[in-house]
Amino acid sequence: MNATAEPVLKPTSATGSFWSWLVALPCDGSFRFSVKFGIAGMLAVFVALLNKNHEPTWALFTVFVLMVAQYIGAVEEKSILRIIGTVIGGVAGYLLTAAFEQDPLIYFSLLGLLVAFATAMFGQARCPYAFLLCAMTAVVVCSNGIAEPENSWIFMIWRIQEVVVGIMSVLLVQSLLWPRYAADEFLIGLRDVFRDLRDYFSSIRSDVPGNEIACDERLNQLRQLLRFGGRESSYFRARMETYVELLASVRRIHDAIRPMAGLRWKNPLFLEYAGGRISELQQAIESQLTLLASPAAASGLQQEGLDEITAALEALKQAILKMRRDPRSKDMALEDILGIGLECLSLEEIHQELVRCRDLLEGLPLTKKNHKVPGLRQLMPGMPPSFWIKNGIRSAISLIAALVLMNWVQPPGGATMVLCAWLFCCLLPISPEGRGDLRAWHVVVAAIPCLLFLCLALLLAAPLLSSYAVMNIVIFTWLFVYGQVAYKTPGVTTAMNICMMGLIGILGLNAQEPVSFQSIADVFFGISTGTVIAALFQRTLWPLLPQREMRERFLELLRIQRTSLAAGGPTPEGLLRLGLLPGEIHLRLSNMARPVYPEAEIPSLRALLDHLDRFTANRIWESDPCEAGNASGLTQKIRDCLSGILEKIEISFSSGSPCSADVAPLRLAIAEFDDWILAVRLESMASHADPLATVGLLGRAARYQNAATHLMAAAETAAQLNPSLYSKDNAL
Repeated sequence: MNATAEPVLKPTSATGSFWSWLVALPCDGSFRFSVKFGIAGMLAVFVALLNKNHEPTWALFTVFVLMVAQYIGAVEEKSILRIIGTVIGGVAGYLLTAAFEQDPLIYFSLLGLLVAFATAMFGQARCPYAFLLCAMTAVVVCSNGIAEPENSWIFMIWRIQEVVVGIMSVLLVQSLLWPRYAADEFLIGLRDVFRDLRDYFSSIRSDVPGNEIACDERLNQLRQLLRFGGRESSYFRARMETYVELLASVRRIHDAIRPMAGLRWKNPLFLEYAGGRISELQQAIESQLTLLASPAAASGLQQEGLDEITAALEALKQAILKMRRDPRSKDMALEDILGIGLECLSLEEIHQELVRCRDLLEGLPLTKKNHKVPGLRQLMPGMPPSFWIKNGIRSAISLIAALVLMNWVQPPGGATMVLCAWLFCCLLPISPEGRGDLRAWHVVVAAIPCLLFLCLALLLAAPLLSSYAVMNIVIFTWLFVYGQVAYKTPGVTTAMNICMMGLIGILGLNAQEPVSFQSIADVFFGISTGTVIAALFQRTLWPLLPQREMRERFLELLRIQRTSLAAGGPTPEGLLRLGLLPGEIHLRLSNMARPVYPEAEIPSLRALLDHLDRFTANRIWESDPCEAGNASGLTQKIRDCLSGILEKIEISFSSGSPCSADVAPLRLAIAEFDDWILAVRLESMASHADPLATVGLLGRAARYQNAATHLMAAAETAAQLNPSLYSKDNAL
């Protein structure tokens, strides 16, 4: 039989075609999450209707906010906090409505204080979600019970019941259907970080620009997974300290790689003696990063790769020693000397961190350690930032305004209006788009036509919606699409909030009774009016604006850099913020109202951020190249000059005046530093000192040079900016 003969095609049955189509469905993470989202929502609605709950929308609302968490540990944490906040808020709302509804002044004052306090506490670190749910439940109970204060306890009971239904539905679906564990995804994400480092290291070797921000973003995601994973298993909690150390080591590897960008060797003497040794060392490091990016990273296979790196370092040492004996080495340019030192130092630091990663991965504890129980002071909630205090006050004012309008004018959809007025005013400023309150009126302009179109469609489809089957299809489809968006979005955007309220409004038109025109009008006017009230207070009372947020984050970055120079390094919290701030500033820059600012303003701000970030990457506060007997204090002089420039840029941003940093003293200090470097090198050559120790010293000196170069460029860029624009509401 001919081996190359074409196979005979057989006719396929209809059943076979169906299964082929089913298997071909895109069962990736987003598809599975969307299916889970739809099933959890339908299960919550089914149970709520089966129990004849009065407001099944609250069960579906619970599904929305819990499913976004995605991980078992996160869902568990939010479920516990949600039920605690719901019970406390429900009881508080009932007591206020039942006791003080007849006295509007006392009633609105106490309710406003409760909601303002709970909303503000949502901005601190201890159990924030419980405070948010306390405020939300109090708003729901009061807005629904204000017409019947003596029966407001019924709304409290209904709310608690349906929140429990939503929680149980989400926990059941998340636990049984494609569960996602933060602990497992942390390990996968850790391997992805090592793969990013390998690609970044490779891009520098091949002179191709790499993604410098991706590492910080991924590390931030891994820190979130650590928190959720710690709630999922004691096995993971036992390794928490080791994983934190691994993330710190990864960050140090990234910082060691970054200054190597742009180093290209053209010096023929160095290429003759050490060019091949550098390439071998880089290849060995790249192979080790590849190994760490594989599932076998925690095995003993790493030792062989580390031995190769050690051998390559020793070969490099011998090559540099031979080069130093060559008379031509005395004539090498200072730029080449510093470049060689910087690359060798970075490669040595990468090797040290790779050894540390190996030790951490192979030394993971097998049993849970005994940890001290945190004291009462550590368990108490902290003080919220000033923004959240202001946000709590204005959200409470927005709520009171909506309640007054509901009580006196009695517009359609009053309870929905009250909830939307508080919810949008509270949460829309912190949406992941980074726009703050800037486009609050844009939300109104976009939301009202969309809601109008939705309600017109509901009027036409009212006969169909009386069917449970049609209603279920509509709800499941909406949930599925929402899940697709939520899977890829870090947080809940403004559009997602509008869609969530729209779907909850549709569910309110459930098939237990015929859908009336008034019910549809309630959905439209309730959400629309609530959005208008929220936007009014968002844009007129302490608005959160991208330009102000950008300025505050620049000030924070400059402040951490300056204090790190004085204290010999940043605090752990400061080190974390140094990694996160560049991404946060980039997001705000992309949302600034461009027509308001000069054409070159935003690119200049990006350039300033890049120079400050590269200044941070040199980490000059961690080591002093003049430790060994330099009495002139050259590095201290450089540090003082650097600190002075940072302070001038900081003053410029805080006062709104042009930057007046003088870089001349820094240039003079660097010139003296260059002379010292040349003297140290000649002295080491004459004394036959350890070549790698000398190279390391020169590498640390090169980092001072790089840091000074980038900060001088930052000062020149800052002088071209107009900081007075960043404190104004120019787009109102």
